[in-house]
Amino acid sequence: MAPGVENRKGEPAGKMMISKYIEKETTGRIMALLGTLIVIGALLLGCRAFALGVALAAFVAWLFYRWQMTAVSGQAGIDPQKATARLMTRTIIKMLVHVILLGLSVLGGEAFIFGVLTGLLLQVMTHMGQALYIIVMKKGGAA
Repeated sequence: MAPGVENRKGEPAGKMMISKYIEKETTGRIMALLGTLIVIGALLLGCRAFALGVALAAFVAWLFYRWQMTAVSGQAGIDPQKATARLMTRTIIKMLVHVILLGLSVLGGEAFIFGVLTGLLLQVMTHMGQALYIIVMKKGGAA
């Protein structure tokens, strides 16, 4: 970013980039923590197939989340159409791998299928939790 460039809040643009990096790291950590808690809970309840499915899919989901975020963070100076195409390509590949993984999980039984589905949805659960946190902290959007 050029010196003197500011974001919409009037902060230096570099601060916004650091904030996005921290946000990316926080989301990844929350996904890992949530996945670990679900696996531990499932093991305590005696659902080993479900726990294995969550552990496998959570790891895959976390890897693809990191891979997708590298596409987003490395967009500086790239033509917007090329950047969008790169992100969409990665998103489609991620979705295809998720569908294939979910399809193959049929071989592991019903509990394993639901475990894999839960693990793959960790990113969605994490973003929903973060959105709820923002709404509650800002009291419905009031600044």
